[in-house]
Amino acid sequence: MTKVVQFPVNPPQKLGPKKVRRRKQPNLEDYGQLNIFDQLPETPIVSLPKAGSFFEEALVLDEQGKAEAEKFYLLAIENEQSVEDAYCNLGILKSSQGDLSKAIDYLTQCLKKNPRHFEAHYNLGNVYSDLGNLALAKVHYELSAQIEPEYPNSYYNLGLVLISLKKYQEAIQSINKFVELAPSSEHQVANELIKTLNAIAK
Repeated sequence: MTKVVQFPVNPPQKLGPKKVRRRKQPNLEDYGQLNIFDQLPETPIVSLPKAGSFFEEALVLDEQGKAEAEKFYLLAIENEQSVEDAYCNLGILKSSQGDLSKAIDYLTQCLKKNPRHFEAHYNLGNVYSDLGNLALAKVHYELSAQIEPEYPNSYYNLGLVLISLKKYQEAIQSINKFVELAPSSEHQVANELIKTLNAIAK
């Protein structure tokens, strides 16, 4: 007889998309330089759109939920401004509109430009998860976790895919990693999932 699994949230919801907001600054210590700025107290950084930057304008419109964001992302690509990031954010836009085939197209265009684009892998994991293609979702979540090992949501969503694949021990490890990295305010559902999975895995 098959055991029926009762999860605390039925079904558990995956965590949402990861938008590219701005290019990351290189870590000076990776190049043998001491990064003195890490020693200074944190101060808020105000980022203003650069004049003539279609990508920055698209970001502002996107944050405001305006449809014109798509046009400006396309203009950014046409004008070779943050091309891979524009493709990635277009993929998220199309996914939110329910156009998953176009979302996949844009996200894979991003990966053609940069095969190690963390946000594109993570968001492709989300799209393939929505489509029920768990094998591809798993691959992209795993790649996003390899590229950006400190980003907790990759591990949580990977854990949900592993649950669906009935790989409970691997799911426990992945969700435990999420708990290790995520703020404590986000632990409740994850801890309940782990408790349920531990009961199943016995």
